[in-house]
Amino acid sequence: MSSPWGSLPPSRPGSSPIPPKMLRRIALVALGLAIVLLVAYGGTYVVQPTELAGVRRLGTVVTTQPIGPGLHFKWPLIEEVDRLQVSLDTFPVNDLTVYTIDNQSVTVGITLTYRIPPEAVMHLLYEVGRPGNADIHSNMAPIIADRALRVFAKRNTIKISEEREQIAVEIKQMVSERLHELFGLDVLDLQLSKILYSPTFVASVEAAVKAKNDAVAASNTVNRIEFEAEQARAKARGDADAAAIRAEGEKRATITRAEAEAAAVQLTAQANAAAIRLRGEAVAAFPKVIDMTLAEKWNGAPPQTVMGGNGSVPFFQLGSGGK
Repeated sequence: MSSPWGSLPPSRPGSSPIPPKMLRRIALVALGLAIVLLVAYGGTYVVQPTELAGVRRLGTVVTTQPIGPGLHFKWPLIEEVDRLQVSLDTFPVNDLTVYTIDNQSVTVGITLTYRIPPEAVMHLLYEVGRPGNADIHSNMAPIIADRALRVFAKRNTIKISEEREQIAVEIKQMVSERLHELFGLDVLDLQLSKILYSPTFVASVEAAVKAKNDAVAASNTVNRIEFEAEQARAKARGDADAAAIRAEGEKRATITRAEAEAAAVQLTAQANAAAIRLRGEAVAAFPKVIDMTLAEKWNGAPPQTVMGGNGSVPFFQLGSGGK
């Protein structure tokens, strides 16, 4: 029977079924396949679009510049690839306790947004901690905590909420300077994601707010009473002014009435005087006018009495039965 490895000699009892020459060929083929697989899987590596990489050969860094995204080759077994994420990333620092200038504890959360520029990759991979992002974060945390402590130590607790944005700006500036100086990082943003005050401070603030509200309510009550009193005073002044105006009006009306009556009396007297004067002038000019007036007024009846020296004397007596 033919074989791809050549003709096979007849088997002998107690001898190997595969001759040594064939074994060597099989070993060579297996070695070749192993080498191919080793080169295929151990001699290549892929750098992702969000990464930059460096290569070490037996512990020695053999790259001088960061290796960009794509498929690359390396020596199997003796070279190792170190990758570093350089895309935009965030690093949170949770439950950090800081103290204010008035010795109050405040628990804050800080979220840092940063990016690793290409020029900082080799420094971060091989000069700062262990290769990779995890060790970078462990180096960033104490710096962020220290700068936050410094900024909050200058603040009064009661003003933290009011100055929250300014506090974040100050922490960002200090952290940015230090992280760029030490690691070459570009800090893009820093947010105070959480601010929790101590229970003691919260209770004191609530008490202060209640006292302020009570004071405002009391002040409002005082203002209301003063307003009502002022309204009462204004009404009293108005009533008094109205009464004075009415009295003045009545006074003027009375004076006007009296003046009118006096004028009427004066006019009547003047008219009577004028009439008397005219009658007197008429009598003086015509003495017989009296007799004429008496004659006009006589009703035809004789007088009842005549004047005598001893008083009135009946002129004559007329009765119902006289003769």
